[in-house]
Amino acid sequence: MLLITRKLINRLSEPYKEADMLACYVTSQAISSTTSRAILLINLDVLKILFLNLFSSKVVQMVRIPLSDLEQQRLKSGVSLASIWSFQSHGIHYRFSIIKKMLTLGSMQAEFLEFVEEHVVRA
Repeated sequence: MLLITRKLINRLSEPYKEADMLACYVTSQAISSTTSRAILLINLDVLKILFLNLFSSKVVQMVRIPLSDLEQQRLKSGVSLASIWSFQSHGIHYRFSIIKKMLTLGSMQAEFLEFVEEHVVRA
């Protein structure tokens, strides 16, 4: 596994990123996931899931989900080091562990979680 840095995340996500998207590095915990490592890209309209290879050096699959298609969302964020974001879309269950603070990513993770909490997760 490569050292996960902001530069690496930006390089891998650049072909898929739209103008106002936020990114974060996650671990997928769903059985249906292509791989266990991923980058999430989000804006007010769409969520893109970029599944990464074993070494987190290449995107092997991209899944695009309009935010209006997200169902049964949950964001569990407590005093632990990671938050869990889960949801369903078109019958597929997704679950991601998002480490709140990674030194090599700066504030990228926190900004993503704040955006999801404020704009995406519905009570």
